[in-house]
Amino acid sequence: MPRISVERAAQLAIGVQFLVLVRTLAEYFRLKHFGSHPLTLAMVEPYILGALIACVFTAISVGLYFFRRFTAAIFVAALMIAILLAYKISLFG
Repeated sequence: MPRISVERAAQLAIGVQFLVLVRTLAEYFRLKHFGSHPLTLAMVEPYILGALIACVFTAISVGLYFFRRFTAAIFVAALMIAILLAYKISLFG
């Protein structure tokens, strides 16, 4: 089985970042359409901050990828996931 190249790993990491970003933004629609109570800004605010974190880290990873810093792009993607997990645990327990 051939090893995965660092460039391909960076591409996969950026793809995962985009999926996390879309999932975070889609949470608004889940709350809006499937919530049992009226949607307020206080309910959506944590997801907006999470999406902003994901957006910034994804932009950094894409920039690093275009400058051919594949290992740094992978590191930034992993750091984003760790930060978002810590953020989620701190908010929702």
